[in-house]
Amino acid sequence: MITAMRARLDLVLFALAIVIGSAAALQAELTEGAMTPFVLVSIIAMVLGEQLPMRISRQVIAPLMTAPALGLILTRSAFNGEPPSACTVLAMIWLSILVGGLIARAGGHKVVEGSLGARFLGLAVTTLLARGITVDGRVLIDVAVSDDVRPATAAFVLLLAAVAGGLTQRILEVLVAWLGEGRRLSRILADEGGPLTRISAAILTSGPLIALAYPVIGWVAIPLLVLPVLLAYVAVRRLLAIRRAMGESLLALSRLTAVSGLTRPGHPNRVAELAVAIGEQMDLDSRTLRQIERTALLHDVGQLGLDEPLRDGATLHAGPEVEDRIAVVSTHVVGSSPQLATLVPLLDHVRTPFRRSREFGAHIPLESRIVRVASAWDDITEGARSARVREVALERLHLGLGYDYDPDVVAALEHVT
Repeated sequence: MITAMRARLDLVLFALAIVIGSAAALQAELTEGAMTPFVLVSIIAMVLGEQLPMRISRQVIAPLMTAPALGLILTRSAFNGEPPSACTVLAMIWLSILVGGLIARAGGHKVVEGSLGARFLGLAVTTLLARGITVDGRVLIDVAVSDDVRPATAAFVLLLAAVAGGLTQRILEVLVAWLGEGRRLSRILADEGGPLTRISAAILTSGPLIALAYPVIGWVAIPLLVLPVLLAYVAVRRLLAIRRAMGESLLALSRLTAVSGLTRPGHPNRVAELAVAIGEQMDLDSRTLRQIERTALLHDVGQLGLDEPLRDGATLHAGPEVEDRIAVVSTHVVGSSPQLATLVPLLDHVRTPFRRSREFGAHIPLESRIVRVASAWDDITEGARSARVREVALERLHLGLGYDYDPDVVAALEHVT
């Protein structure tokens, strides 16, 4: 859910992009020699790329738009006669983004103005570095393609300009998420890794490759060298689809106990939400948080094997034999899936009281300790949120502090409830 602050910051980024893009358009000098086949192919590719955005780790990127845009910025010899100014190139990119965004919106697709603004501002930084700053009367791309500069050095210099723009975009996105959503900065930075980093690397390297390949193969450099980005795009989309399917399967499996009348409706979801909030408060990384969420969703699935259901499905007062039975069934149900096999030891230790760690040195995974506390909290509160219910629940948990529950986890719970 997008907060009001996040929406305002998105509008600020978009408004800044409008100001800079409009100023560039007013200063642009579109001559006949500027509209070469390379430029036309770049513009078409950018417009089409805006139709295929991708959401990764709450960020929206457009790899198939950014790659040809970088190629247009960093290619010097793509224009007949004198190369155009930075404002002219930036105006081409801005108009392509606007046209692409309007077509996407007309087609019923959602356009995230903040992400669009951050994307354009990142490209503006690359344009400024490559075409706006002069050294001895020459801009960066003139220096890179001069006869006294080796191709490897030219590629490295152009890559630095592309990376500077990419970092600008990512920093703006991180700031908006941090200030607008109140998320921990460490968590946001952790989410920047994984597939987002890999496809970003493919995008940033495409620009210098296009610039160096153009003198040899002409406008074909655009479709040829955007192809690896397209393949990365398809691979990441498939990965995200698999993750979504896995998430939907977990949700369906977690609801079996409620549908069967064994637990209260919504209990697994509330426990998962609270457990993840506790993990975020304890500054855990995104991979651990994902394990916590999955463990919380499935922590009661073992109740399907009980001969006699627990009252309201609350495991808070379940005896050791019942807990063992739940753990055995959970192992059979979850362990049968190779994708979920890593959750088996976590689910097994949800039943383990914290005292076994202190008295016998047993290793109880932090994920299990967090889910145990979150489940006990929901068993007590039954989803209620009043101040009185919170006071009673904390009192009950404090009675088992250090015996049943990890004090550090309970302390984190107090901050998020």
